[in-house]
Amino acid sequence: MAALIVNPIKQGAEEIRALFEAHCAERGAEPIVLETSAEDPGGGMAREALEGGADSLVVAGGDGTVRAVAGELAGTGIPLGVVPLGTGNLLARNLGIPVNAHEDAFAVALSGQERLIDVAWAAADDDEELAFVVMAGMGLNATVMANTSDDLKAKAGWLAYVVSAGQSIVGDSYRMRVDVDGRLAVERRQRGVMVGNCGRIQGNVEVFPGAQPDDGILDVLAVAPQGVLGWFRVAGTLLSRFRRHSPPDLGHFRGTRVRIEASRPHDIQLDGDHLGESKVLSIRVDSDALRVRVPR
Repeated sequence: MAALIVNPIKQGAEEIRALFEAHCAERGAEPIVLETSAEDPGGGMAREALEGGADSLVVAGGDGTVRAVAGELAGTGIPLGVVPLGTGNLLARNLGIPVNAHEDAFAVALSGQERLIDVAWAAADDDEELAFVVMAGMGLNATVMANTSDDLKAKAGWLAYVVSAGQSIVGDSYRMRVDVDGRLAVERRQRGVMVGNCGRIQGNVEVFPGAQPDDGILDVLAVAPQGVLGWFRVAGTLLSRFRRHSPPDLGHFRGTRVRIEASRPHDIQLDGDHLGESKVLSIRVDSDALRVRVPR
C-alpha cells in the first residue's frame, strides 16, 4: 500500500494527486493522501503513513519536503519515490529523476529501480540531529537560502538563488574551524563551509566532483576568497568541468564526520531549509540508509 505526501502549495500538486488517485482506483485501493503544512514539512505525515501500514511513500514537493520524509524513512527499508515540484529539486537531479515531466517522475516513483543512498545527520550546537540528503551549509551558502524570496523563486525558479547570492556576496569573513574525522582540516577566516552528500546543484554545477550519494563519504568545501579576484577564482573553479586543482580560496576535504565551529553564530541550512544561526554544526553520514526509486 502506497501513500502520497504532497506539498499542496507547489505547482503541479493537484496533477500528482489526480495521478495517484487514478493509480489507486485501478487497483481498488483507498488512496492515502497526506498534505504538508507550514508547521510540518512532511515528517509527521511520513510517521502517520507508516503507522497506517504504508509499504512505500511517494513525495511530491521540494527538497525540504523530501528531506523531512527521508529522515523518517532512514533505516526502515521502506522505499521512497520522489516527484520533484520544488525550485532546486537537487536530490532528483543527482539521481536522474525527471524534474520537468511530472508524469514520468510519478511513474519512476511507483515502479522505478530501487537504489540505496546515504543519509547525513546534522546537529546545530549539539542539539537534536536532523537529516539531510543533499547538502548542508554554514555561512554564506545558508545566508543565500535565507534571503531568497519565495515570490522570486515562484517567478524565476533557481535563478532566484543567483539574485540572492549577488545581494549577499559582499560581507565579512569570520574565523571558522573545520575538523574532518576528528582531525583539523582547516582553520582560517572564511565566508562559509558546505558539506555535501551529493555533488551537483542547480545549473548542473558540480560543487563536489565525483561525489556520489551512495559512497559513504561526506565532501566538504571551505570557501575563503581573498577579495574580488578570489571570488573570480572560486567561481571559475566551481564552473569548470575539468577541475584538477583547487585555488587557495577553496579547501576540499572528505570524510565520514565533520565538525564546523565558528567564532560567532552563522546562518545554517539543510537541503535549502534555513534553520537559523549556530556556532557549531556537527555532521555524520549514515551509509545506505535510504531506499529511493530511480529510473531503470
